[in-house]
Amino acid sequence: MISVKKHFRIIFVALLLLFFCFPQTVLLQTTSIEYICAGTNFETPVYIIKTDYKEPTIMIVAGTHGNEKAGVKATEYLKDNLHIEKGTLIIIPRANILACEENLRCFPTEINLNRVYPGNPQGNSVEKLAYEIFNLMKKYNISLLVDLHESRQFYRVNPNNYGQTVVIDSNDDYLFELSSFLVEEMNKEIIEDGNKYQVLVDPIKGSTTYCAHHQLGIPAITFETCKKLPLSFRIEEHLRFIKLVLFKWNMLAVQK
Repeated sequence: MISVKKHFRIIFVALLLLFFCFPQTVLLQTTSIEYICAGTNFETPVYIIKTDYKEPTIMIVAGTHGNEKAGVKATEYLKDNLHIEKGTLIIIPRANILACEENLRCFPTEINLNRVYPGNPQGNSVEKLAYEIFNLMKKYNISLLVDLHESRQFYRVNPNNYGQTVVIDSNDDYLFELSSFLVEEMNKEIIEDGNKYQVLVDPIKGSTTYCAHHQLGIPAITFETCKKLPLSFRIEEHLRFIKLVLFKWNMLAVQK
């Protein structure tokens, strides 16, 4: 008869083999969809990717401006192809879905979604949309918010445009250190100096990231590429930036 000690040793070895040979059994990932502004013209899918390890929770927002395509295409790819190994990832590929469908910066054209946060449940359609996105941040207790954007010109050429920047809404030490790290890592693969990123501290009241940081205490950053660069390159840059963020937060075992 096998002794109790030997019996437990066999079980322990079997569990180790299961862990190393079949890692998918302990790294389960599930994706669910919920909708904001359900039942309206602004009904928008939100993709919730979860693992058995719920923290950290990162939200990626794209399509705030419908004519900024790189972030939209990057997030639409990632929602179906990214495998995270811990935490929760929330993706909104087309925050202003009608602006994305019409290829317009804003829809309606006179209302900028990125200026009306935290929104208003009794306000116009865009204010209601902002309110529901803002409530998602609170509902899921977001650890970090990343807002993806594009600009028509390089910041170094025209400071009124933010192309090739990582923007933060205060000079908070943590935000500055995080954005500086991300810029340094991104620039390692940029050959032309003119295409390199820089950190920009520019609080924009009413923006997604401003309200996340100043009203909810959520670290928030905006990533901006420049439309002067080819779309395929910009999409790859958004993909690279998101994966770098996830790697930094230990949601990817290796930077992929």
